[in-house]
Amino acid sequence: MSTKTIENFFTGKTLVIPGYQRDYAWKERNVDDLFSDVEEALEVGGGHYLGTFILSQKDRHAPVQVVDGQQRLTTLTMLLDVLIDAVDDAAIQQHYRNTFIAHPVTGAKFRVLGENEQFFQQLLADQNPEPQSDGQERLKRAYQWIQQRVQALLKSGGQPLIKNWLLCLSQMEVLEFIEPDEGKAIRMFQSVNDRGVPLAKMDIVKSLLVYYSNRYLGGALDESISQQFGQAFRSFSRTKRLAATSGFKVRHIDRDSFREDDVLRYHYLAFDGSGFDAVAGADYSATSETVLEVFLKPALQRLRGDVDKLRDFIAAYTADLTAFFAGLEQLVEATRTQRNTYLLLVVQDLSATLYPLVIRLHLMGWLPKTGVTSDARTLHDLVELVDLRVFKLRGTNPQADICRITRELPLRTVDEVVAELQHFCLRFMPDALLGSRVVDEDLYRNLGLPRMLLEEEELARATLKLPPLSVQQLADFTSTGLTVEHILPQEPNFNVVAYGFDSHEAYELHKHRIGNLVLLEGPLNSACNNRTVEDKMSAPNLYFASELKAVGALAAQFASKAHGFQCASIDARSKALAEVVVARWPIVVPVAEPVPEVGGESASDASEAMAV
Repeated sequence: MSTKTIENFFTGKTLVIPGYQRDYAWKERNVDDLFSDVEEALEVGGGHYLGTFILSQKDRHAPVQVVDGQQRLTTLTMLLDVLIDAVDDAAIQQHYRNTFIAHPVTGAKFRVLGENEQFFQQLLADQNPEPQSDGQERLKRAYQWIQQRVQALLKSGGQPLIKNWLLCLSQMEVLEFIEPDEGKAIRMFQSVNDRGVPLAKMDIVKSLLVYYSNRYLGGALDESISQQFGQAFRSFSRTKRLAATSGFKVRHIDRDSFREDDVLRYHYLAFDGSGFDAVAGADYSATSETVLEVFLKPALQRLRGDVDKLRDFIAAYTADLTAFFAGLEQLVEATRTQRNTYLLLVVQDLSATLYPLVIRLHLMGWLPKTGVTSDARTLHDLVELVDLRVFKLRGTNPQADICRITRELPLRTVDEVVAELQHFCLRFMPDALLGSRVVDEDLYRNLGLPRMLLEEEELARATLKLPPLSVQQLADFTSTGLTVEHILPQEPNFNVVAYGFDSHEAYELHKHRIGNLVLLEGPLNSACNNRTVEDKMSAPNLYFASELKAVGALAAQFASKAHGFQCASIDARSKALAEVVVARWPIVVPVAEPVPEVGGESASDASEAMAV
């Protein structure tokens, strides 16, 4: 351990960030903190502590691996590069470039290995590379923000200020820990960070596994653990990027608060540790802290006396955790090509409690499987059924039951899982309750509503002998805003009695029911903006302008009728849509019977019922 100036820290080293490290995560505010450190050092006129770096170097000729401090070091390198570019004195520029950016003999002083290496070098070379991941997007934004900040410095203080910044940065101090054994360096990283600096539990889990490998297995699994966690971090970054794409947004995953630790917790709920006497998933309310403190640490402590069992457990747990991250990525990527996955994740917004079950079923290859005797639908269809009936329409969250089903998957057949899910629906949302909920409840903000109204759209398309909307068509609608429109407006500026309502209170009770709601493109919804129902039905730039066939059918039915759509229309339409929902998502579809499909006889009957 030693304190060094930044200049001495860079001297004689080739610093590398291993490919298994997590992606670049800093944002503009973090860059601003670094600028504030330099500004403070300039004000006090002396050395200023810039942070701690934990390094690993096998021998003095090997590259120096950055175990901790990679975010700060990456940003520092970008700042130095931009400051050096801003200097107009060629000799000074060459000195600093040789010191911090690229040595004329040994090459780059700092390298980001793995998928980001070429991107980072192109970024420093001002080649404006196109980001292919969230980490690369953050790298580019940080670099551009640094360029803007340095340009502001240049305008305010000219060359003297830029040179002062470079000199000051060179003399700022860091604390350097260097350890030949990378596994021990990672252990050091954990001990340093456990004393006050908050870490993601995924980082702590990684260092804990490396610690046990290093201490009890002679480091046999150190590299494997690091590589697999690197894969998991990169997979998560790609998943977040996929889930944020316009038209394919997965709301649950696209949230800022959804992090790697959530997937760590999902994996705990689905991991089978029975072969190692390590029971996972017992606590359905587990947090990532629970995974670490209640499951993983005690399991490792129990197994440390049996080297073979410890090795097998760490290898199995790490491989399965990595596969779990990959499984989630594969599911989100499948929204591009698989219509049922798009409907489940994007339109229906699968409930968080069901993610561990869905990921595990996907990894087992069971999602497309059907029961031999129990149901004609796939497990994918039944998950959709469970989510819509129980989690969305019933509005309950039976975590314990779903966690038990997930935990027992290794012991079950497909038919047994099908039966479990059917029983689950029967218990929490039988048909009679489902129908009454759809007819009578305020469904405007229910997360299952878009999926149910989309079924109405498919029925309207089937009546016109059109195929169901493709994934790309769905994505196009979603990207422009697939919204829920009130047919009779939320804020009436007319006499509600003329529309068959007994009172304003009766209108309030009806306005959010499914019979008064329809899917509509966002721009058209905005254009409707509390217009009368007659205007919406007759104006060429409102309902008639919609590409959605259910909207067109609605307009065609009521366009020529004054006060045609009224209270009784809401009631009739609600009942018809309830029949559609019950028929489309039954608890059981016997194997001998065909799966209900849009466009069949029952679809036509339902479509006619909605026209009444």
